[in-house]
Amino acid sequence: MASPRDLALAAFFGASSATALAVALMRRYLRDELRAAVLFHSPVDEQHPEDQRLLQEVKLLMRDYWPHPILEFSGYVSTMYSSFWAVMPSMQKLGHMEVLDLSDGGIMSLHWYEPPLIDKGKVVVILPGLNNDSRTSFIQSAMRHFRSNGFQAVALNYRGLAGLELKTSKVACADCFRDMPDVEAHLAKVCPGAEFSAVGFSMGGSILLRHLGAVGAKTVFSSAVTVAAPVDTEAVVTSFSSSARKRLMSFIMATGVKLLMIHELRRSQFAHLLNMKKLLSARSLTEIDEAAICPLHGYVNAADYHRAINPRHHLDNIAIPTLVVHAEDDPVISYTTMPFQVLRRNPRIYVAVTKRGGHIGWGSGGLGAGAWTDAMAAHFMQATSSTRSRNIEGTGAVGTEDRPFPLTSAL
Repeated sequence: MASPRDLALAAFFGASSATALAVALMRRYLRDELRAAVLFHSPVDEQHPEDQRLLQEVKLLMRDYWPHPILEFSGYVSTMYSSFWAVMPSMQKLGHMEVLDLSDGGIMSLHWYEPPLIDKGKVVVILPGLNNDSRTSFIQSAMRHFRSNGFQAVALNYRGLAGLELKTSKVACADCFRDMPDVEAHLAKVCPGAEFSAVGFSMGGSILLRHLGAVGAKTVFSSAVTVAAPVDTEAVVTSFSSSARKRLMSFIMATGVKLLMIHELRRSQFAHLLNMKKLLSARSLTEIDEAAICPLHGYVNAADYHRAINPRHHLDNIAIPTLVVHAEDDPVISYTTMPFQVLRRNPRIYVAVTKRGGHIGWGSGGLGAGAWTDAMAAHFMQATSSTRSRNIEGTGAVGTEDRPFPLTSAL
């Protein structure tokens, strides 16, 4: 039996080891993890003080980034954590659901956090990601956050989602960027005196960028924010076959998409338009695009579809202040796929890159209930509210580096 002296020594050495480990982990966190987000932006013409003010505002916003020391030490961990909460029942506010008739006969719905007010306030439109809708937990959380910051919040539900019936053969996918003009026209009628902004998560961000690139200055939105969006769709698709981990990620995502799509199509009148056997055997997102999206939306093949929905080819035409938020350790939309050279050519685009965050996995560093990206988006939209009609100038310089962080550290 151990003596009291031996027990005391064991307790001392145990406490000392635990303290040393905690100090080492804290030192690593402060030295390696607590790195401010990096801003990537085209040089702004100094003759416009308003442009300089906005640039400084964005730089100050990024200083508030605090990665969680446990949940964000890996992109896979933060992504799995956010995915877990995404499938959990949300503290859903009933709100106001409004069905929107589209010009081609299809329907979407708008989920207002509160019934819309016809005034001169600010409205933020939220575009969910793949397999998400307005009832998803992090979308509901974002709506609550934006409402607490003085915005009217409304989330889109793409075709066939959130209980919607498919009225045409088109389903929820990145091709829904073609529905955004109808969404804009409807919002302008519902809240004619409001100032509109938009926030897109993952696929929703890609839809938003593709739309803004298509309409240019003819948009009703005064600012936009994308979170973990595929900015170069074709590069992202290629990356999904670059490693075993990526192929596994594509398979997992494809399984979820396939189950939802089969559920949608089997209760519709359009299941006969595609080869259901081919869809059932699909093992990647590209195979699903080939089996379902292309025949339903009229594309020749997956390459044709990916080229059509790719925002990269239209970034130069974006005419409003747009914040693109991405994480270096995103395991889904790889950091290496980001077209920083192209993004930097447009002075209206601000790219904020964090070391941690995974895929929509940013938290508040344990310092609050909301996500850092929600706060960042709200502050950016507030800071840009006075720049709606400005023609922001830039040098158009491409620069010598094409990414904020070394390529070797990216996934």
